[in-house]
Amino acid sequence: MNRREAVRRATFLLGGAITFSGFGAFADVLSPAVAGKGIESKSIASQEALIAEIADTIIPDTKGVPGAKAAGLGPFIVMMMQDCYTADIQKHFADGLMRVDEVSQSKYKKSFTSLTLKEREEIFKFFKSEAQTQIAAGTTPSHFFQLIYELTCLGYYTSEIGATQALRYVHIPGRYEACIPLQPGQKAWAT
Repeated sequence: MNRREAVRRATFLLGGAITFSGFGAFADVLSPAVAGKGIESKSIASQEALIAEIADTIIPDTKGVPGAKAAGLGPFIVMMMQDCYTADIQKHFADGLMRVDEVSQSKYKKSFTSLTLKEREEIFKFFKSEAQTQIAAGTTPSHFFQLIYELTCLGYYTSEIGATQALRYVHIPGRYEACIPLQPGQKAWAT
């Protein structure tokens, strides 16, 4: 390698370092919400137990496969809401959490966390029909129930428990096959 080639490579590396540090500063400006700031993120974090119970009702423990609570979805959903969603969506989500307890109090005179599985499912039927009506009307933002359902599925099926126990996981998969028929009762593939 001659001197000209060495200078060219050093310039390339220095330019890359400057560019990537600039991208980091630019990304900090664009982040939608900062964790721990604002009343919405505080109220969401204080509702972590309720969020975990809702997620565990969506994906409960089944024979041999732990549910959403065992996969740690309470902290995951709180983190996703605080780090990835705007303040408006966080407020909408926090209001939805309060509505869950309001509906369970008005219908069963108990908090959501003390309801039986059947009672929780009845509450979910109410919210599901409400969400479908809102989706059909095309209103924004998305209904609270749709948000928590999507975050529950995302968090569970990308967790270690969801990927290795609820789904069929192969650490080093073979060749890619776009369409593989599944037998009745066979788990879907995680990889």
